[in-house]
Order: sequence, then C-alpha cells, then structure tokens
Amino acid sequence: MDQDDDNALLRQESLSHSEEHHELEPEHEPKATEKLACDNCRQRKVKCDRVFPCSHCLKTKVYCTFPSGQKPRVKRQRIHISNVYLNHCTPNSHASVGPSQPPPFNTPPSSFEPTSSSYAATLADPVFAEDENRQDSSRQEYEGESSLFAHAVYATSFLQCAVNNNSSSQVALEMNSVLNALRNVVDAQKQQTDSLQNLYPNARPLAPGASLRTLPLPDTNKALACLRMAQENPQIQILWLMEFQTVAQFTTHFIKVCSPGPVTAADLIIVNAGLFWLFCECSNTTTDETLKGEYLQQASIARASLETILSRLPFHIPATLDYVYATSMACLYCLENYKPSAAWNFICSASQLSQAIGLHSNISLRAETPDNKRQKNQLFWSIYTTEKMLALRIGRSSTIRENDITIPRVGPGLSCNGIFSEMCPLWIASSSLQGRIYDEIYSPGSLSQPESVRTSRAKALAEESKTLMQVQSEMQRKHVEQPPPEFSPSLVELMWRAERVCGLSTLTLIYRSISPGKDSSSVFCDECIDSARDALREHEKCISLLADDELQSTHYDLYVNWVLLQMPFTPFIVVFCHMIETSDPTDIYYLENVVKSLQSTSSTSHHTVCQKQLSLFKALYDVAVKYFDVKKRAPSSNAGGSDSRVRGGLSDERNDGLRISDTRPNGVTVEMERAHATGSMGTEYFDQPYGDLVGSRGDGLAQPGSVLSEFSMEMDPPVAELATWFYTSQMMSMLDDA
Repeated sequence: MDQDDDNALLRQESLSHSEEHHELEPEHEPKATEKLACDNCRQRKVKCDRVFPCSHCLKTKVYCTFPSGQKPRVKRQRIHISNVYLNHCTPNSHASVGPSQPPPFNTPPSSFEPTSSSYAATLADPVFAEDENRQDSSRQEYEGESSLFAHAVYATSFLQCAVNNNSSSQVALEMNSVLNALRNVVDAQKQQTDSLQNLYPNARPLAPGASLRTLPLPDTNKALACLRMAQENPQIQILWLMEFQTVAQFTTHFIKVCSPGPVTAADLIIVNAGLFWLFCECSNTTTDETLKGEYLQQASIARASLETILSRLPFHIPATLDYVYATSMACLYCLENYKPSAAWNFICSASQLSQAIGLHSNISLRAETPDNKRQKNQLFWSIYTTEKMLALRIGRSSTIRENDITIPRVGPGLSCNGIFSEMCPLWIASSSLQGRIYDEIYSPGSLSQPESVRTSRAKALAEESKTLMQVQSEMQRKHVEQPPPEFSPSLVELMWRAERVCGLSTLTLIYRSISPGKDSSSVFCDECIDSARDALREHEKCISLLADDELQSTHYDLYVNWVLLQMPFTPFIVVFCHMIETSDPTDIYYLENVVKSLQSTSSTSHHTVCQKQLSLFKALYDVAVKYFDVKKRAPSSNAGGSDSRVRGGLSDERNDGLRISDTRPNGVTVEMERAHATGSMGTEYFDQPYGDLVGSRGDGLAQPGSVLSEFSMEMDPPVAELATWFYTSQMMSMLDDA
C-alpha cells in the first residue's frame, strides 16, 4: 500500500514538472510543423502531428521535445565488404604475402580476342604481376653462370692472395683501398634486380580500356621511305634483319599492322622490332643531321611500343611461324641491351616453338616449296647459333639436341646472297663447338669425370677450334682481296677480325680447363696465356680499324656488342691474373685498350649498357695499375723477403694453389683443410660475400686455394677448383639483367 502511494506521488510530480516546462516554452504558430516526429512519439512508435506540443504529449502530459536537425543516416554495409571484415582479413594477408604496393601500370587486360586469325595477347592482373615480380626479385634466381663475372671474382681473389703473400707491409696497406673499391663494384651490381622496370625501362602504361593494338607506331611515310632505302641499299638490308626475313615479308607484316583488323602480338613484335632496327640503320647511313634526328626519334617510338608488348606477353604462346620470328627478334633485342637472362628466355621459347612446328625435321619440311624451305632453314639455324652461344654464356644445357636435327646446314646454296652466305656455315660450326664445350668440359657431369678424360676432350675441342679459325683466315684473305660489293673493304676486314677475336676468346676458355704441367710456375697452361694475348692483340687491330670516321660512327657499337658484350671476354681476366702472378706489367697496354673501347661506346644512346662492363674492366685495370705502382715504390729489401721463391707475390708453395694440387696454397692451413674435409669448419669461414663460393680469408675476399664443399667431396681437387671457378657467378646471376 505504501509502495502504490509512492508511485502515485512520483507520477504527480512528473506531470507537474511537464506542465511547468510547457508554460516556459514560447507559443508556436498553429501552422508550424516540425520535419520529424517528436522524441516521445518516435520512441513509442505512434503517429505524431509534428506540432509543438504534439497532441500525444499533451494527452499523456509529458514534455514534448523535437530533434534539432536531420539525423545523419548510418551507412549500411554488407557483411562481406565491411570495414570490420577488411580489418580482420588484412593481418592475415600481410602475414601470408607481405605488404602490398600499388601496381606499376593501371591497365586492363588486352582487348585481343582469341579467334582463328588472332591470339589473345593479354596480361595478367597487374597487381598480381607486380607482387610476383617483387617476390622474385627479392631472392637470387638460379640462372646458371655468367662466366665473365665468375672470372672477375676469381681475379679479385687472385690479387688478394698476391697482396697477402707479399712481405711488404706497404703493398698490403696501399692495395687495401683499391681492393675494396673493386669488391664494391661487384657487390653494388650484385644487389640489382631483374624486375620488369629494369628489363623494359621504355615500356609505357596503357590507358584504361586500351589494348596493345592502340600502341603508337612510327610515322608511316618515314617508315616507307626507310623501306625503300633498304631495298636500294644492300648493306642496310643485310645488317637490318640479318637472315630473319626479306623486305617483302616484313612489308607484309607492316601493312597488316597498319591496316584495320585483328593482329597478333607476334605481328606487333615483328613490326616494332623491325622498324626500330630499320630506323637505326638508316640513321647510320644518312649524312643529313636533321633527317638522322628524325629517324632516331621514330626509332624511340618503336622501341617504347616493343618493350611495352614484351612486358605483357602471355605465358602460353601459340606454336606458329610468326611467333618463332617474334621470339627470335625479341632475343636479339635483349642481347643488344645486354639482358642475357631475358634473351635466354626468349630464345628458349623460339627453340621450343621451332621444334614444335618441325623446323628441325627434314620430313616435316618435305612438302614445302624451295623458297619456304630455305627461309625456314635460315630461321632455325639462326635460332640454333644464338641458343648455343647463350647456353655457354649463362652455363645452361642446350634445348636443341644434335641428334634431333635432320635438316641440312645452311650453306651458300641454302642462304641468301652476300658475305653472310659464306659466314653462316662457320657460325653454325662455332655454335656447335660452343655447345660441346659446356657439355664435355664445364657441365656438372663432365666436372665429375677424371681430369685425364676432360683434358683429352679439351685438347680435341681446341684442335677443332683452331681448324675453324684457319678456315676463317682463308675466307678473310679472299674477301679482303675481293670485297663484296655491298660492303666496304674496311668493314669486311673488321667483320672477319671480330670473328677471330670471338674464336680466340672461345679457345682461351677451352684452354682454361687444362691444368698446366707439374713443373709449371703458372696457374694457366701456356696455350691459355698465348690465346688470351692473341685475342687482345686482335682486339687492338679492330680498334685501329674503327679509328676510321665512317666505321666509328656506324659500327663501333655493333663491334663492342658483338665481341665484348655477348660473349664472355675471358682473355682480359686471364691476362690480368698472369700479370699479377708474374709481376710483369708488359701486357697492361692491352687491358687499357679494352677499357678505352668500352669508354668510347658507353656514351652513345644505343648501348649505355656498356657501363656495366666498363665499371668492371675499369676497376680491374685500375687495380692492376695501382698494384704495379705500389710494388715499384716498395723497398726492394721487403719485396724479396727471406723466401727467394716468391714470384709476383705468389710463392712457389702456391704455384699450384689455384689448381688445388697436392701442395697446400698459402693462407689455407692444414687445420683448415682437415676441418673442411671433415665438415667441421665453422660457418664463419664461409659467411663473407663470396664465402659460399670459395674459401674466405675473413676479410671479405675469396681465397682461391679453397674448394667448394659441394664439389670437393665428389671431384678431384683440380676439377673441384675448375667447378668453383666456373660456377662462381651463379651467386651473381642478377648482374645479367640489371
């Protein structure tokens, strides 16, 4: 009873409080209405007349209040895309794939439709492509060996041993800075990656809704004018497409791309690559500076479109003749820009596609017309020569089996007219030799063979290489006496001498695998040193020929790319090491010529990639100059020391050190050898930049006397050292496509 009285009293006070508030509020116009119902009606969900006070509040005798304004509406979200859901998923995605970054190109897939006459040249979602590219570039990819940089690491280690074995403290002190500079040159390039941005720096982003078909082409009138120049000038025609296509075949592709209708990615690659080379050759031929600038401008347009297409090629490529042409041309383009790993990918595709359509089989070409058969033979053998050269260049097995080839080799009767009809058989024979050099000397299976077996193989390959160079010399004399009409005599001589430089470089690589005699005081056999010197002398003659203004302006870049960039220039490293071990600076003049030749071409617009080779050769040359200068200024009493057997900073105790003979090299103690043999050596011995390649001295430089643990247990010591030397650059594979 008392509880009911208390509730009634509270109700009475609430009503009186409400009436007091109503009396304090100003009078509202009867016609004035609020936009929203009052708070009490909204809470009770009853109809409100929206006047102040409303009838419901008056009836219930409660204070009537209205909201001050429009209440913002809460944005409704579906559960699967809500912020809560995204916040929940984001940590999981970061943990699995790492932080994401914006894609390089905001481009949709290409609009090519897969029909009978066209192929879908589309690109995957750029977000996923960028993520994959970033993850791949963050780790070192197994790309075989870039033997030039393997030699560079070997030469650095060789010099370090010479400095350490010199009894003069002044030599060691002054050489420390230049050795660090040389090591930094290699390390700085090692950190570069082979991302799409580095492979194709001229590629353009496509606009939303655009396709590869909409990429700009060079001016049609200027292209037709250059095509006419190619028809009238045999030199342009030969140096333009080499043995790939005729002018008529290329013109057919050009008309197809310029006309409305479907085109394939192969058509676009052929046309843009062909136009790029065509404008470059025409700019070299013309003497009008204004016209030369216009041609180079059109060449840059074709190059940008070509790189854009190459960066968006699909994974699956149809096996057609056009795509064989396209991938082959893409390979040569990458070689010109010193991208051997990318070139290897393209030439492998060309090799597989050519074999898929039967270009290597005489049976599949039996029904072809003589002209078609000749063109397909030329295409296959051009792929063959490039693939074999690159296989040795990066240390891979060839994708072309000799036993599968049944078509005849290209000869004067099967090739086009001109000097290349006589050079093609030599190129094929040289490429076959290069393939066997890897298979019989430097492949893992060959390195596991006894040294006597490999030495006999190397000597046989060396004799075959000498025979090829003798045939080249006979042809050279013939063409110098009677030069072909399409080339000048000086250009013909330059081409043959460049071929001889390549042959001598290959011969040096063969002799490098032969251990010197037991009584030899050098780490190289005499034939290896002689062939390396001959190669540098021949290179000097080529440089003297290029002193001609006409050749220098048009073919200097071609020579450097042909001789110094596409093939490992082993003679430079061999002569460098021989100078260090003998303390004889006589041959330093040849090293200087190589550096100067690279300096001359590295400033051009076409081959700025020479800067990489230049930085390496220049660093080695500077180190050699500094080394001999320091030794010359060092006190003579310290140079000899107490050991009369010291020769060039390398004692007789380690004359065979780089061959890992029975005598232990200086710097590798008996305890270290035993620990290495038993596997008990601490990891700190191999934790330097090249420690996992060759034994480290603890100062960041390799010790040539040590052996790779992966090889030492399976091979004889000299063979293990050769494997170490050859496969050193596997850890530096990113140098190829930086």
